[in-house]
Amino acid sequence: MRAGSLRSQNNITIERTMSSIPEHGSYTHFPSPMKSYLQSVLAILAAGIPGATLAWLAMSALGLTGVPLALATAFTAMVFSVAIFAGLVALGRAFKIIK
Repeated sequence: MRAGSLRSQNNITIERTMSSIPEHGSYTHFPSPMKSYLQSVLAILAAGIPGATLAWLAMSALGLTGVPLALATAFTAMVFSVAIFAGLVALGRAFKIIK
């Protein structure tokens, strides 16, 4: 094998590798990663707070107290929060706010 052909093969490999590296911010749906983090935190809070509140109210209405209330509320809050988050994502996509 000649040195010139080896060099051209290495250049092709490097070009392929460099072309597979994403541009700045392409890991997120937003142009700025900081904006993405902030929006993610706000979305988690928007789903988590109502989910925890609804779970606590539902479990308290069942007459639970103490440790059983805490355990049941934690499990139910996760279920409610995921449902609320999924609803928010569906609304965001329907109104073309998110991709």
